[in-house]
Amino acid sequence: MKLIYALLTITLFSTSTAVRAQKVDLDRFYFDAGYLILPKEYTPANQRTFGVRVISSPSVASAYPDAAVYEKIGLSGFERVENNPAVGIQIEFGNVRFEKSDTKIRTEEKKDKDGKVTSKTDYYSITVRYSFSGNYKILGTRTDEKSLSRKEKEKARNLQSNRFLQGASQADPTKSVTTSGYFPTELSYTTIEYKNLADARRYIDQNQQTIRTDLITKYVNDALVRVNEDANRWYGYVPTQTREFLWILDSKSHPEYPIQQEAIKAVKELSKRMVATQPIDQLARDLQPVLDYFQELKNKYPGSDKRNQKMRYSAFYNLMVLNYFLDRPDQALVEADGLIKNGYDTKDGERYAGWSEELKKMLDKHQMTSRHVQ
Repeated sequence: MKLIYALLTITLFSTSTAVRAQKVDLDRFYFDAGYLILPKEYTPANQRTFGVRVISSPSVASAYPDAAVYEKIGLSGFERVENNPAVGIQIEFGNVRFEKSDTKIRTEEKKDKDGKVTSKTDYYSITVRYSFSGNYKILGTRTDEKSLSRKEKEKARNLQSNRFLQGASQADPTKSVTTSGYFPTELSYTTIEYKNLADARRYIDQNQQTIRTDLITKYVNDALVRVNEDANRWYGYVPTQTREFLWILDSKSHPEYPIQQEAIKAVKELSKRMVATQPIDQLARDLQPVLDYFQELKNKYPGSDKRNQKMRYSAFYNLMVLNYFLDRPDQALVEADGLIKNGYDTKDGERYAGWSEELKKMLDKHQMTSRHVQ
């Protein structure tokens, strides 16, 4: 009996150890990814020039000179020129006018333990309001028909049906299309609270010019952010740096744990080289052993066991993400399809499949093989 009990104990311990060894917990491990955000419109590389025109009223120019506005407008990947730019940006600031001031009174009460009001104190603040006017225009070629207005589409169709302009319209689809917008029409400033209304009024009187200048500065800076965002969304090739993640085994007793830790350390170290302004051919070659490992992992844990399914999910997911950021949308689509068929957390595969399809279209549109400078 003692021998049987000892054998049972050993068997149970071994079984328990094996189960623990196969436990599959996944955790997010982050890595760096840099690439170019591709614009909605394609501009041939030898034509990427932009020009800026600034028109400011005296009230704005006195606080924010035109030269400073001019220098802060930029189009990523384009050269600034003075004549015949491919993309023209015009920004206009109208007059700034004082509109009105409002006084606000806040009463603070103090009460005793019985709830009876023992004292009242009034606090005063003043809000001054100024009106602004301004707008911008971005002039450039628009080839994406979905982005055109009804009038612009009609104009393009008319050009194409004109026998004398057919050649010109095909070579130069829709020229001089304008993207435009308006800036906010009012800004305000509110003082701190004062116990005396006269103090609040005195502050406004003594700091009126500073308040006005600060509001104009804020108005122009906010406008420049909007113009730059819009211009770059349509035409700019904007470098960006982000952090992405892979699903890596976090169960120390699992036999794959040590090699997965090495894999993610390798990805973290190598991905530091993934920047928008550098080619990634060498990076892809350096990452290939990691990709090969995850490829093998897909077949190493077969069957319908939930733990094996999670292991396959991590392999498909990691291959999908790495291929996507290495600008291999076709391979990313293959891995996304495998992830979906695996059946564990299929939404990730569906999301990346959509992103990969869009990446393929954008690379084709911009005649590029990579979102990284070649």
